[in-house]
Amino acid sequence: MLLFLIILTPQADALANKPFIRKLRGVIPANYPLSLPWYEDGLNFSCTGCGKCCKVDGDVWLAPEEVPPITQHLGLNLSEFRSNYIKAEITPSDGNEEESWMCLKRDEGACVFLGKDNRCSIYDHRPVQCRTYPFWPSLLSEEAAWLEEAVLPDEVTIDEGSSERHWSPELGGCEGIAVTTTNEMKEGEASDSDDEQESTIVQREEIKAKMKAAKRHWKRFPVDEIKQSTWYL
Repeated sequence: MLLFLIILTPQADALANKPFIRKLRGVIPANYPLSLPWYEDGLNFSCTGCGKCCKVDGDVWLAPEEVPPITQHLGLNLSEFRSNYIKAEITPSDGNEEESWMCLKRDEGACVFLGKDNRCSIYDHRPVQCRTYPFWPSLLSEEAAWLEEAVLPDEVTIDEGSSERHWSPELGGCEGIAVTTTNEMKEGEASDSDDEQESTIVQREEIKAKMKAAKRHWKRFPVDEIKQSTWYL
């Protein structure tokens, strides 16, 4: 009854995260209302800097407010920015171009802002879509979806019949998601850079914040057909 009353209160989110209430929520089976998320204890993730998330087949859409910081960073006016970096644009019915959503071009199979050093040239101003990956709602809906996004570095051999995989442009994937891998990465078969990259636990609060930001961004996008077919977070 106490948990039911919490759902009905205006401060439901705040109350549901109180330590005592979280203990009560811990006994609720997964996928039931008010049950704790499967990532309650955090997730093992550390970006390896491979740049592969910037090479996945797909689109990156900029919300209207994301455009000015990027153009200022590049020292370009809006017309120049469109010409050099935008392949598609969705303008409101009132014709206000300052409220347009813009889709970034790709360059040789990668985001137009990915440098030859595999680093983002607008990193400090990168879009919400990029800064929230891999903590997207679609990848956090269940543990299986998160684990399916994990891939092994290309130099690690995958045994025949294994469910593990390498990254591909079509399926994507993230090397920074730490899971048990083939014979613990063949006990040292990974490159030196992998040895130096230690996974860290990303806490629940940060995970939730990024997931909510990605969800808000996606829900604001004005074309449902695109959201349901070629672009989702």
